[in-house]
Amino acid sequence: MAEYFTARGMPVPRELTRGPLSDWRRNVTVILTMAVLAIGFKILDIDLSRSNPNYMGQVLLQLVQFDWSVMTPQSEFETFWDTAGGLMIVTIFLGIMGTAFALVVALPLSFLGARNIMAGNPITNGIYVAVRLLFTIIRSIDVLIVCLIVLPLFGLGNASGVFALAFHNVGVMGKLYSEAIEGIDAGPAEAMTATGANRFQVIWAAIVPQLVNPFISFTIYRLDTNVRLANVIGLVGGGGIGVALFQNIQLLRYHTAGTFILLIVITVAAMDFISAQVRKRLV
Repeated sequence: MAEYFTARGMPVPRELTRGPLSDWRRNVTVILTMAVLAIGFKILDIDLSRSNPNYMGQVLLQLVQFDWSVMTPQSEFETFWDTAGGLMIVTIFLGIMGTAFALVVALPLSFLGARNIMAGNPITNGIYVAVRLLFTIIRSIDVLIVCLIVLPLFGLGNASGVFALAFHNVGVMGKLYSEAIEGIDAGPAEAMTATGANRFQVIWAAIVPQLVNPFISFTIYRLDTNVRLANVIGLVGGGGIGVALFQNIQLLRYHTAGTFILLIVITVAAMDFISAQVRKRLV
C-alpha cells in the first residue's frame, strides 16, 4: 500500500489521506442512512391538505386559559381526592407503589441475571440466560398493553395501573441492576473467594457495598419515569389524574384539561429537580 509523507519526511496519518470516495464503509453507511430516512418519511405520509390551523390555535389558546375550579370539590359528593391536586397526589403514589413492587421482585432476580455472579457451571449459566430472557420479554411489553390485559382482573382504577407499572419495571429495573452488578470491581470478590468464603458471603460483603449507590440512583430514576407513565395509563383506565385528563379532552373541555396538564408539568419538573439533586449527591 502506498505511503504518504510530509515535506519533513514524517508519515501522514491515514485519516488525512482518505478521500470521500476511498472509504467505502463510510459511503455505505451514508447511503444506508439516507435510505432509512427516505423510507421513514415515506411511511410517515404527512398530509396537511386536511389540516385546520385555526382550530388548532383555538385549542392551544383554551389549554392555557386554565380552569382553577378543578382544584376544589365541585359538589357535596366530591372530596379532596376528586380534585386536580388530590388526583395528582394519587398519581405520584401510583408511581411510588409501582416502583416499590417492581423493586421487591427485580432486586433478587438481578443477581441471578448477572453473568459474573452466575458463571461457574452449566446450571447457573442456564439460570442466567433464563433470567435475562425473562427481563427482555417483560421489558418489551408496554405499560399500556399490560394495563389493558389486567383490567378484567383488577377493573378500572389504581390497582390496574400499579400492576402495569410494576410488571413492566421488573424487566427494566432487573436489567439495570444486573448490568450494575456486572460492572463492579472484581478484586474484592476474588480476594474473599481466595480466603474460602462461600458465594453468599462474597455477594454480601464484597459485591453489595459496591451496588448501594448505583441501585439507589437507578431506583430514583425509575421512580421519576413511573410518575410520568402513571399519567399515561389513565388513557386506558389505569387511575390517577390521567383518567380525568383524557376524559376532559374527549369532552372538549380544554380549559380543564389545560389545568391538569399544567399540574402534571409542575409535578414532573419538581421531581426531575429533586431526583437530579439526590443522584448528584450519590456520585
